Amino acid sequence: MTKGRNLWRSASANLSTNKVPRRAKWAVPILLVAILVAIGSGKARPLSNEQGTACTDATLAGEYQWHAAGYIQTTNSNGGNIADFAPVAEASSTVFDGQGNVTSLVSTDNFSSGGSFVVTGNGTYSVKSDCTATVTWNTSLGPLSRHLVINRGDNTAEFVNTDPGVIVAGTMKKTANAR
Repeated sequence: MTKGRNLWRSASANLSTNKVPRRAKWAVPILLVAILVAIGSGKARPLSNEQGTACTDATLAGEYQWHAAGYIQTTNSNGGNIADFAPVAEASSTVFDGQGNVTSLVSTDNFSSGGSFVVTGNGTYSVKSDCTATVTWNTSLGPLSRHLVINRGDNTAEFVNTDPGVIVAGTMKKTANAR
């Protein structure tokens, strides 16, 4: 036990005199390398979810409804800043078939400068094992794409639009209706 105390006293004395023991000079770099090797040697795996299993296309199977609000770019006269955007609100539903196809998109949108209109379409989606997904609808107005984060515990998916000129985000909720 005295050997350990003496080593501690020696290290403390050397630190107060700005002398670092010879053995300690390599300790920090060796420790940093060991930590980096330990971190880098871990195998990558999907993010965990409430049920402990990876997500698949089947995770989204069913009908989802949502309402969302955001902005749509209407002009470029202001260099693409917020003055070029107008508010939009939507109430929508769609059906994910569990195999990568999305059907029956019906979206009623209220555009601040143009009244209400309906968007319909079908498309495809892809779910990654980490419970993120992408969906693209081929709609009556052209393609519409969104990035999703699936919350399996409450049957919802957070989404954000990924199309240029569209700033819309919301939450899809799985309905009890089966189609």
